[in-house]
Amino acid sequence: MSRIKKRGLDYFPLDIDFMQNRQVRRIMKPEGDGVLATLVSAFSCIYGGEGYYVLTDAFFYEDISANLYQQTAADVKRILTLAAEYGIFDATLFRECGVLTSAEIQKQYLFSTKRRKTSAIDSRFNLITDEQENGDTEEQEETAGPFPETPGQFPESAANTSQNVTFIHENVTSGTHSIAQNSIAQQSIEHPLLNSSPKVGTQDADRESAEGDGEEEFFPSSAATTDTFSPSTPSAPSAASSRQPRKEWTAEDVRRMQPPQDGMNRNLDGLLFNLRQFGISPQEQRAIILKSNFGIIGHPMWKGFSTIRESCGKIRQPGKFLLSLCNKG
Repeated sequence: MSRIKKRGLDYFPLDIDFMQNRQVRRIMKPEGDGVLATLVSAFSCIYGGEGYYVLTDAFFYEDISANLYQQTAADVKRILTLAAEYGIFDATLFRECGVLTSAEIQKQYLFSTKRRKTSAIDSRFNLITDEQENGDTEEQEETAGPFPETPGQFPESAANTSQNVTFIHENVTSGTHSIAQNSIAQQSIEHPLLNSSPKVGTQDADRESAEGDGEEEFFPSSAATTDTFSPSTPSAPSAASSRQPRKEWTAEDVRRMQPPQDGMNRNLDGLLFNLRQFGISPQEQRAIILKSNFGIIGHPMWKGFSTIRESCGKIRQPGKFLLSLCNKG
């Protein structure tokens, strides 16, 4: 099922000097503060309903008065009639058709719905000429700024400036930070060699200066400098090169391990069975066997096997878990 298209708007703008508007104050003088609530309710019905107009009748006035505490339906009708006479709404459409709308309301509606496929205004209520609509569009494009909306296209002056200066908004940075940024940017303009790499920019600049003076300079390479000033004594062998490679234990090596003959109660066979059941590596098996004293009875490591089974796979590294219990024991 297709979604019903909405004609009205979700919100509408209200001028900050709405209460100081001369037309509004002329109505407030005889009618009181309820004029503000009545006008805002009327604007909400206009923008939220058809988007740019609303038809007034007895039910319309009653609906607005139902949301107000002091104004009746007659008060609402009288206030809106004065608003049309004073120019807040179009007086001709209100008098002849009972329609509340205005040119400003219709302009705001077209601007808010310009991305919609269809946002045309009924010709019977249209108060905007083509010249006014085009003029408003041009003003909105001018206020958008000098940069075009198409990505990658910028004015030439902005592109040239961005090569050497980093733009920082004046309201964001202040004090010494902004002064440092401006100083660095100024130095990069006046002294471009400060930003070049020491291996390429400096030597090229020195070579150009030497050619300009008619003299030839020799720049020794890093390898020649090292050979000239390096000591002749041979370097001592590093500790890493003299270290023996670490032995990789296999399952056969673990199986050949024998417990000491000291008369203590052990269960090495049961320990090996559990270690292999949980897929623990031979390296970790050897460490667990040694730290548990070859599976001595009563060691905290035995309770770890029950904890691993009860975790239902939550303990993903059982070897390290058992080693932590061995370290605590």
